Amino acid sequence: MNISNLTLEQKVGQLFLVALNGTTLSDEYKQHYKRYNLGNYIYFAQNLTDYKSIRQLSDSLQEVAKEISGIPAFISVDQEGGMVTRAYSGATHFPSNMAITASGMADSVGKIGKMVGYELKGLGINLNHAPVLDVNNNGNNPVIGIRSYADDPAVVAKMGVEYINGLQSNGVVANAKHFPGHGDTNVDSHLALPSIDHDFDRLNTIELVPFKAALQDVDSIMTAHIIFKTIDPTVPATLSPKVITEFLREKLGYEGLVLTDCMSMNAIKDFYTSEKGCVMAINAGADIICLNGTIDVQTKCYTAVLEAARSGEIPMEKIDTAVQRIIKYKAKYNLAAINTPPQESYPPHNALADEISAKSITLIKGNRTIAQDNASEHIFVISPPPSKANIADDTIVTQHTFCKKAAEKFGCNYAEITIDPTDTEIADIIAKTENHQIILYATYNAILNPGQVNLFNALKKAGKQITTVSLRVPYDALALKDADCYIAAYEYTNRAVTNTLLALAGKIPFVGKLPLQHFEV
Repeated sequence: MNISNLTLEQKVGQLFLVALNGTTLSDEYKQHYKRYNLGNYIYFAQNLTDYKSIRQLSDSLQEVAKEISGIPAFISVDQEGGMVTRAYSGATHFPSNMAITASGMADSVGKIGKMVGYELKGLGINLNHAPVLDVNNNGNNPVIGIRSYADDPAVVAKMGVEYINGLQSNGVVANAKHFPGHGDTNVDSHLALPSIDHDFDRLNTIELVPFKAALQDVDSIMTAHIIFKTIDPTVPATLSPKVITEFLREKLGYEGLVLTDCMSMNAIKDFYTSEKGCVMAINAGADIICLNGTIDVQTKCYTAVLEAARSGEIPMEKIDTAVQRIIKYKAKYNLAAINTPPQESYPPHNALADEISAKSITLIKGNRTIAQDNASEHIFVISPPPSKANIADDTIVTQHTFCKKAAEKFGCNYAEITIDPTDTEIADIIAKTENHQIILYATYNAILNPGQVNLFNALKKAGKQITTVSLRVPYDALALKDADCYIAAYEYTNRAVTNTLLALAGKIPFVGKLPLQHFEV
């Protein structure tokens, strides 16, 4: 398509990828998108119910996009697997990246990518904000953790490239994130503005390795809202011409799409405002602005970019270059011709997810299984409920808490704790466990929630034998070094909980291998 046929308003609308409320396209959102020419969309869990309605929503959005400009829409989702999974009906809930690595089934990553691509196409989704190419080498990282394949950049690179090629071979654009790397932060960019101080040699040997490996394969990259002082000490990567244009485009030679992380996140909103941030990102070289937020926020951001283009603050050359690139990749993936029918579920895909999960459960320390015949006399089970660890997470789909499911399986007593137990809660648990010598204690980001560590220490002081299961980051073990037995499950999902309990009961072996080099308990 010749972009000279597009108005400036239509061109600016192509630069946005925006969210909506509800499971259907309301008249309010339809008119909003048409009024502001917003031509690309992102789904979150609240938009996605059953597979038929998801496909109907996608078809409705494509109709609106055609009315706006005649150009089909990118319709996207964060379908990473593990704790960041938006679609369940019509799609398989694959284990987290770290669990896949732990399972030893690295040769399945390309196959997973193909499966996810096929499923998403059936739902009318053509861009997946995955894979995570961050190297998680900071145990206190509050937002990446198990979303990363490993702390070894070579492993992350190999796994990430395999996933990218699998996904894109089935007609869905991969979106590698979060460039230049979000793995070594102890601040969540959803909430604040992180900064990384490493020199270029360090970045080049760790953070940048997976991205550089993927440059020739991946058709889109997402930038991080992080200041990388050695490249640009003044603004985060998303807003930096030095990072996007000079480094990613010119030095590394990347020719694909550059998407921003969400511009409603606090790292942008609180320090620059979302509207100003959108203008800065386009000037920095970004092609597509990701934006959830309300209709009001979307309107303000679109208007800010449009006015900046009219005034010359954003040169027309930048607008045209971005739009030409967007249209090029929409044509490459033939977005107007998605004929894959949706299905409610995919049994072969689920079978692979089950196998990976079972093989991922990792015995880090100790050697214990729990027999069922006399467990109720000795064992007491403790866990918090599943919860969102950060804004990127979904509201976790699970039937019961770990402690309740374990109590049902082993016939023992249990107690549910809060995510960060108070001294009063801890005293109550100590009283309840007085007549139980063996404690099965499941933690959830204990390394970031000191109350869970305090409870563990109180139980050890009381002379208990403790088997600990981490239901998210295995780094919890570093804060619970006196555990008699330590198991990593990598995620708080029904599948991971079930397989952990089967392993504890001796029904399946512990075969997982911890995918972290710099880890010692």
